[in-house]
Amino acid sequence: MSEPVAIIDPPDGAVLMHIASPGFRAVEPDIINSELTPASVYAAVAAQREPVFAPRTVTAWLLQDVFVACEGLVFDHHGALYGPSITQHAPAEIEWAAGQVREAIAGATVPGHDGPLVLGKKRGAANYGHWLMEMLPMLHLVLSRVQGDRLGVLVHDIHDPQLGEVMQSSMRLAGIADEQVRVSNRFPVRVRRLILVDGLTRHGTYMSPLVRACHDRLAHDSRGTGHERVFIARGIGMRRDFARAAELEALAERKGFQVLRTAGTTLQQQIGAVRDARVIVGAMGAAMTSIAFARPAAQVLVFAGAAMPDTFFWFVANQFGHRYREVRCRQTEVEAGASYDRDLLITDAEFGRHLAAA
Repeated sequence: MSEPVAIIDPPDGAVLMHIASPGFRAVEPDIINSELTPASVYAAVAAQREPVFAPRTVTAWLLQDVFVACEGLVFDHHGALYGPSITQHAPAEIEWAAGQVREAIAGATVPGHDGPLVLGKKRGAANYGHWLMEMLPMLHLVLSRVQGDRLGVLVHDIHDPQLGEVMQSSMRLAGIADEQVRVSNRFPVRVRRLILVDGLTRHGTYMSPLVRACHDRLAHDSRGTGHERVFIARGIGMRRDFARAAELEALAERKGFQVLRTAGTTLQQQIGAVRDARVIVGAMGAAMTSIAFARPAAQVLVFAGAAMPDTFFWFVANQFGHRYREVRCRQTEVEAGASYDRDLLITDAEFGRHLAAA
C-alpha cells in the first residue's frame, strides 16, 4: 500500500506578495432552451447566478527547494504536497507524482533549476483556453510586479505543435523572452526557488478581473481584419461540435459571417480575426477563448450541449464586457459515461434564427 500524501500550506514567511483582486458585478447569462439542462448541470453552473463577486486576494509565495511534477503539483523537499498547487488533479495522479518525488528524494536523478521561476502550469496545461485565461495571466501578474534579470517561468511540455506556437508567441507578446522559459513534463524537476500563485482563477467558480491586464497587452498593437460577424469553427474531429458542422459553417457564411478556423493560424491572426467583431458565434470549446480579444460590448453567442457543465466562457465574457447568450442543444446518443462529450443537434432553421437574433 502506498504511503499517504501529506498536504500542507505554504509557510507564512514564504509570502512574496498579496495582490488585491477587485470585486465585480456579473450579468446572468441569457440561456436559450434552458429547460434542456439537467438538474445536476444546473447546480454545477451555480456561479452564473451570483450577481456580485466580492473582492479577493491573490497570493504569491516564494518556495525554497521544491519538486514540481505532473501539471503543476508542487512538493517540498520532504515530499509533502503544497495544497494551493492542487487544481483538479485526480487522486491517482497525485499518488503517482508523490511516488516519483519520493524516488527523487531517495536519490534518483532529476533535472534541476536554480530559479527563481514562476510556476506557469496547472491542471489543463495542454488546453488552449486554460493556458490563455489561467496560466499565462499568472505569469504576467508576477512578472509585471517583480523585477529581476534571472526571473524565469516554468511551463508544461506540450506535444501539440500549434498550441506550442501559441504558448511561445503569447509569452513573447506578454514580454517574456525565450531565454526566460523553462519546460518540464509530468516527471519531477527540482527547483531551488519557485513562485507559486493562487487565487487568480478557480475553474468553474471564479475568474479575477486581473486577467484582463495580460490580454490587453497581448492585443494592444493588433489590427483587426474588419470582420464584424465571426463564426469560430470548433475544428475537424473535435468532440462537442455541431453534428452537421460543415453545413452550419456554410450557412453562417451565407448569413454574412466570416468563418475562423484556428487550426493553422497564428495567435496574432486569431486576435486580428475577432478584434473588430460585433458578433461572435461558435460551439462551446477552447477556440472560443478568442472572445477575450474582441472589443467590449461584442455579442457572444455560444452553442452548448444540454449536459455541458461549464461557466468558463461566461466568466470570460463578463471580464471583458461582452454580452453573453448561450443556446443549449440536444446531443447525439452515445454509450453511458460520456453524457456531455457529444455532438450538438440543431436544425438549419433554428440555427439561422439564432444568428439573425444575434
